[in-house]
Amino acid sequence: MADQQLRDQILRRAAADDDLGARARLVVSAAWHDLPADAPLTAAAEWVDARVELLERHHAAASTAPDAGDVERACAAMRSAASGQAAAERVADALSADRIQFLETSLEFRDRHGTQPCPVCAASALDDEWVGRARAALATEKDAASALRVARSAAHRARQSLTGLVRAVQAPPAEDAGLPEIVAARVAHQSFTTLPTDDDGALADHVAGALAELSAAYGALGTAAAAELAAVREAQAWLNGLPFPREQT
Repeated sequence: MADQQLRDQILRRAAADDDLGARARLVVSAAWHDLPADAPLTAAAEWVDARVELLERHHAAASTAPDAGDVERACAAMRSAASGQAAAERVADALSADRIQFLETSLEFRDRHGTQPCPVCAASALDDEWVGRARAALATEKDAASALRVARSAAHRARQSLTGLVRAVQAPPAEDAGLPEIVAARVAHQSFTTLPTDDDGALADHVAGALAELSAAYGALGTAAAAELAAVREAQAWLNGLPFPREQT
């Protein structure tokens, strides 16, 4: 097992090494101070290795903030598609499919039986003039229904694209890496990814409005994680290059 004398020797060597940065020296010191007195020397290197891995995950999560231009385009597409769907729904209402079926059935009746009194009102005839009006009405209804299907499909694709950008943002790791910036990043992620579900316009407004907070918080986290990661990697390389035995028995 490592003895205290050897630990002290390593810490003195780190303190005297002018090539080792100040922050890296603190990491080396923390690697020992956070371990039990009887821990093997390999435990310090393992502690630093774990710090590197954790900071890499923090930095990776911070890098997933979406590009502002991509979000702006996706929000604009969502608003446009939502507006198009609303306009199509004003033309093709909930009874549109039933009217189409009714008109098609009526025209089939006329084709089979020829000119007949209207079986509904009995006041008019299903003659050639009626056929012209019915076919025109059927074409209008079908055009409106087709436009609605296209509009809904476009809205669905726009919604998927926008929510895909949001879902691609990784939550910061739950483990604490000692970075104060993590608090704001977690709050921003929670806010950004809590999406309205019943209004596409509100969805676009929410994402556009929450992006600035997320970008700022993730930018700060990424900067802090990168700086700390550089110091910890420096400490990692220094420990790996020690001429001392890694473990005493």
